[in-house]
Amino acid sequence: MMMLQSCYVQNVSVGMTADEPAQQVAKVKNHYFVDGLIQPKQDEAKNHVSNDKKFRMKTKITFWDGFLSGLTCGIYTPSTTYYYEPAK
Repeated sequence: MMMLQSCYVQNVSVGMTADEPAQQVAKVKNHYFVDGLIQPKQDEAKNHVSNDKKFRMKTKITFWDGFLSGLTCGIYTPSTTYYYEPAK
């Protein structure tokens, strides 16, 4: 069961409290190479949320992201970012 859980999660809140209700508005796959040292392009949150002053994002390495990283011996290291806005 431990292997099915994500081993890396990063939560960032901008203008929102941790317990404020939110709804997911976007899910983005991040592409990194050489264990995350090389990122082809920089993505910005304002491309995925309507209000860049009040949002929350959660970046995690899912089971499948970790599986792909292990399969390529760390050459390709993806992660997934979820964007949330306050619930309406």
